[in-house]
Amino acid sequence: MVEQFTTAAEAVGAEVKRFPTMSDAVAALRSHAAGRPAAASALPDRVRSELAGLAFVSADAGETAEVGISFAQAGIAQTGSLLLELSDPLGRSATALPPVHLVLLPASAIVADLAALGSTLHDLLSTPDAAYLSLITGPSRTADIERVLTIGVHGPKELRIMIVEGE
Repeated sequence: MVEQFTTAAEAVGAEVKRFPTMSDAVAALRSHAAGRPAAASALPDRVRSELAGLAFVSADAGETAEVGISFAQAGIAQTGSLLLELSDPLGRSATALPPVHLVLLPASAIVADLAALGSTLHDLLSTPDAAYLSLITGPSRTADIERVLTIGVHGPKELRIMIVEGE
């Protein structure tokens, strides 16, 4: 399914790279974000600790971030889409405001199609707190001005997906 996901994601303009471990993916992520203001959505504790030292912006300065970092709950092989849980407003801005969006995706979280996410969606939406879920497919794009395709108008111009195959 990783191959199908990669093909679909690249077809809509995402860049996809595979990594054997989370540490390898975080090292590449760190390299992409080095020296640039970054914003992050909710990340696993281990990932956040490995990213210590990056120039993270405060919640009230999210629009100054050049790189957004997030962790996907799932990937959809059929469309190359990512499922993100973004209940925190800063998490939402980290995926929408910076021109580059870097996403960590465990290979084990890739499913065949949207229907296969039924139980995951049920679990995420059944929490006592309101859940904010987002499906992202490729970089931001629009063709609403004279039907000319423009990339990056309403969100990131680049989407880089880092698939973690191990751990």
